[in-house]
Amino acid sequence: MLPFLSDSDEQLEETIRTAKEYGADFIFVGSLTLFGKGPADCKTLYCKFLEKYHPELLPKYKSLYRIFFAPSKEYQKELEERSTRLCEKYGIKNRII
Repeated sequence: MLPFLSDSDEQLEETIRTAKEYGADFIFVGSLTLFGKGPADCKTLYCKFLEKYHPELLPKYKSLYRIFFAPSKEYQKELEERSTRLCEKYGIKNRII
C-alpha cells in the first residue's frame, strides 16, 4: 500500500473486496518499502515522484520513513490490524498457513 495515497479505509476495503470477487484465496497487505540512497534508487525516485505529483505528502513520508526503508512499526501494525479485520469480513485469508 502507498501511504497516504492508497491506504485509506475505503481503498483498503475496495482492494480486499475486489481480490475476493476475482477469486483470490489470500491477500498480503504490506506497506511500501523504499531502499537506497543513490540518485537512481527507489527511495530517491519515489521522492521525486512525490515532489512532482504530491508535494504536500513529502513531509509526511519523511516523517513516516525517517532514515529507514520501511514505515514506522506503528504504521505497519495499524495497517496489518485494519487489513486483518477486512479479510475476516470478506472471508479471505491474509497469510499462507
